Amino acid sequence: MKSKIIKIGFLFFIGLLLFFLIRPLVSETPEKTKIVIFGLGKADSIYIESENETILIDAGLKSTKEELALKLKAVRVKRLDYLILTHPDKDHVGGASYILDGFEVGKLIQSNHFKDTKREARIQKVVDEKEIENVRLTEDLSFELGTLKVTIITPEENDYKGDNDHSLITLIEDGDLNYLFAGDAEEELLEETLKIDLPKIDLYKVAHHGRENPNSEKFIEKISPKLSVITNSKKDSEVEDLLEKQGSTVMYAFEKDIHLSSDGKEIEYK
Repeated sequence: MKSKIIKIGFLFFIGLLLFFLIRPLVSETPEKTKIVIFGLGKADSIYIESENETILIDAGLKSTKEELALKLKAVRVKRLDYLILTHPDKDHVGGASYILDGFEVGKLIQSNHFKDTKREARIQKVVDEKEIENVRLTEDLSFELGTLKVTIITPEENDYKGDNDHSLITLIEDGDLNYLFAGDAEEELLEETLKIDLPKIDLYKVAHHGRENPNSEKFIEKISPKLSVITNSKKDSEVEDLLEKQGSTVMYAFEKDIHLSSDGKEIEYK
């Protein structure tokens, strides 16, 4: 009996020793950046998480608002530190009021371009009721999100031919990697962005659902993306050939979500 007790005590001691030896290694392992580009048809909504800090870029259509909320809950989202609405088109802000109402949101960041619509009114109503900080950008904004550096690039002009060129463009630096989320940027906004000293891009959320404009080829050549995601169906994309010409792997978030993760050196996706 005595030897059995000694044996149990010895095993307990070894287990305790291993726990304290292994625990620092586990705690020092950095969490990977998580990116989910939701498949909501021809609409944008992108979730980014780093060290439990979170961003949602755009909120899809009103018709998919409940689906988006379920997708966010499926990836265990309880709070959004930032909700970025790139521009006020229905396929980018349609579900915004529902998300703002259903989740805790730290700060709402919007384009300075305002449209007097029921969608905008619904968003403002929830913002007022929940006293959410609401910023309409007139100049570029940079901040840290976990281990990421986020820069929101604003349009230079106050007036464009169409709403799309009022889009906010988001650049994210993640260790050695760079991600670019280009909203619905078209010819004029891409012309402005071509003048910026952008790095080569590892992940590119393709501008305007893969529609082509006179500056598409020059812009794709400039950023030379390794991985490109188009929020549209393959049959409706117009820039796949341009992207593949630059050696980019092209994926489509239309009927399915694209899940990506990164350690700051390499992107994994499924």
